[in-house]
Amino acid sequence: MLSSRPLDCVQCSNALSLISKIDCKLAELAKAEYNNIIFALNKCIQDVQIGDLLNYKRILTYKSVNPDYACEVSVNAIASRVKILVNR
Repeated sequence: MLSSRPLDCVQCSNALSLISKIDCKLAELAKAEYNNIIFALNKCIQDVQIGDLLNYKRILTYKSVNPDYACEVSVNAIASRVKILVNR
């Protein structure tokens, strides 16, 4: 399976900047879900995207404190996946 790595910024390799991007996207998705529930818009719930972003945020938070956490997964690999999820 092919995987793309759209890394065109220097800040993407920084765990803290990725966490802030994830927080912004989660806030956007939460606002959309709130409006969906309140106004009965009947739109699809982005549950997989929200779950993935929360998991990546947890991994990045642990990696910012302990660089040896999840050694097999690099921050650049997470950054490429987060960038794809944030731009959806």
